[in-house]
Amino acid sequence: MDTQVILDKSIALAWEYGPKTFAALTILFGGLWIIRRLSNGFEHFLKARKVDEGLRPFFTSLVDTGMKIALILMVASMVGIATTSFIAIFSAIAFSVGLALQGSLGNFASGVLILLFRPFKVGDYLTVADKTGKVVEIQIFSTILRTPSGKKIIIPNGKMTEGPIENIADSSEVQVELTMLLQPGVPILKVQQAAQEAAAKCPHALPDKPVEVKVAGLTRDDMKTQVAVWTMGQHYEDTVPHFYEALRTAFQDAGIELAKERRKETV
Repeated sequence: MDTQVILDKSIALAWEYGPKTFAALTILFGGLWIIRRLSNGFEHFLKARKVDEGLRPFFTSLVDTGMKIALILMVASMVGIATTSFIAIFSAIAFSVGLALQGSLGNFASGVLILLFRPFKVGDYLTVADKTGKVVEIQIFSTILRTPSGKKIIIPNGKMTEGPIENIADSSEVQVELTMLLQPGVPILKVQQAAQEAAAKCPHALPDKPVEVKVAGLTRDDMKTQVAVWTMGQHYEDTVPHFYEALRTAFQDAGIELAKERRKETV
């Protein structure tokens, strides 16, 4: 091919694609600089809104990646590259991944909601789906509880948001309720006095809160009595055994007998 023809074609291509390429590169590098500034600003915004530290990198990365993908597609269309096929392929991949990770994505979404709205926090005493323990860690996919016996319970975050949760927060006032079977015929006033004495000896009982005594059931053989004392959430676990022991001692001192189980005689 003649050198002059090659040169003419090269010049024609340069005039045709040169301005587009220059404009695309300018927008690309300028856009990357703007995206970096916007990402930093978004991160500061999340800090100002006191969003959980575990969520800040995720949200920042999500926004940063989304803006970069949009920028690349815009630059590609400027230089004449068809982006429709890329969008279709990306959508198909995203749909397939979403179906494959449906359960994990549900747990992830629940974890985001938990970290954003904070229905509970580390240190709270929870009962979820018949599992009871203190929250020791909130992860993006699961929440970890520690039982009083030292067992670790890992609950998917989807379970944490789909049903009721009993939450005893450290800073909240809660009742420690004990149910005891007493001999029938015991005066309720006598039980109340003994319960007051037990509460006074319990180190974590709130002195400004009254002790509640209720008769929950009465049969020929026993009187089902519920005794409740108020304490702070962080002392709930310690108050249960302390109050039980103090209540049992107070009943003994007051001459209140616990109902004895009837044993079936074997013939």
